[in-house]
Amino acid sequence: MMDKRLISSVEESKRYIAGNVVAQWVCLIANITMIAALARLFGTLFQKKANTDAIAVTALIMVAAAILRFFMLRLSAKMSFLSAREVKKKLRSMIYQKLLALGVSYREQAVTSEVVQVAVEGVDQLETYFGAYLPQFFYSMLAPLTLFVVLLFVNVPAAIVLFACVPLIPAAIAAVQTFAKKLLS
Repeated sequence: MMDKRLISSVEESKRYIAGNVVAQWVCLIANITMIAALARLFGTLFQKKANTDAIAVTALIMVAAAILRFFMLRLSAKMSFLSAREVKKKLRSMIYQKLLALGVSYREQAVTSEVVQVAVEGVDQLETYFGAYLPQFFYSMLAPLTLFVVLLFVNVPAAIVLFACVPLIPAAIAAVQTFAKKLLS
């Protein structure tokens, strides 16, 4: 699923992919902060030690985290767009340069309509790969590590069990897909 040659041919998009991953990671940290503040408030309410200051601080933390999430989600979408834009611009330029290098003789190897279709639709399909798939791929590796580290401070056995179950997610998805293919055929 990772095409190193394709990724290395569009070096300019790497910084936008990294920015997208960082923005998603900051959203995760904001979520963790909101949940921790809410859990602390519920703990004080359960112990009947809550006061208006604790509620106000929790509300302030939750509002700040929600605002941070809003801006980080917008930044993530912007980074996705910028990455896809760089990829489209670079790959279409590469196709055009290749056609110029081949000259009129490209017609011997490919029909003009095929070349135009690849230059338009093929490059547009790569938008999803660079704008969504790659950032999500790297984020999906960073998020379990982050949650593992955070949960180590809450409950070590639970953190270890959850971290050990992470590889089971793709295996379960593959099993469901295999079962669905058999069922549909």
